[in-house]
Amino acid sequence: MLFPSAYSLLGDKMKKAMDKLFSVDKKVVLFLFIISFIGIVTGALFMTALSSSDKTLVSDTLSTFLKNIEPDNYLNSLTNNLIINAIFIIVIWLLGFSIIGLPIVVLLLFYKSFSVSFTLSSFIANYGLKGSLLGFLYNFPHQFIILVIYLYLGCYAIKVSVALLISILKRKSLDFKAIMNRYLLVLIVSLLVIVIMTLFETFLTPTLLKSIMNML
Repeated sequence: MLFPSAYSLLGDKMKKAMDKLFSVDKKVVLFLFIISFIGIVTGALFMTALSSSDKTLVSDTLSTFLKNIEPDNYLNSLTNNLIINAIFIIVIWLLGFSIIGLPIVVLLLFYKSFSVSFTLSSFIANYGLKGSLLGFLYNFPHQFIILVIYLYLGCYAIKVSVALLISILKRKSLDFKAIMNRYLLVLIVSLLVIVIMTLFETFLTPTLLKSIMNML
């Protein structure tokens, strides 16, 4: 009887942990998903709105990137990517403690969705069918997963920001310790995923892109 009890206890703890990690307002999730979708559509359309000189600049940038696809110093590239991604995560997380955090989080999510979509559309516009494959490999899975993490963290940041605002307006006390424990757990999970995706981006993505280019 010991093992079933232990499994039951473990299952309860796992369920509580999952509840802490994924108990977000569905309306907030839907709202941020719509913002991300708008960013994706805008990024896809933005390429067509560029002037000929800007399109040439984008084309030259992509060409230079593909010619020097593997970094000279992987450690330096990894460090830079980690710093950029971690700063983005920490900024979103800190905005949860700000009353004005909501609109800034929305803008950051829009920007990230826009940039992913614009990069993909740039590959397609310059390299056609080959570009769609290269653009997909350049973004998948790390950029898509990072976008999901930003969306996930953004939901909690808005949740905390709204809770603080309601507490101030209605002069209600908050269980700040409980909120902080959950919010810290969300930050840790987000950073762990970001580290894994950054490792993939730094070490595997260049190799995959180079292999596909050689095949095509």
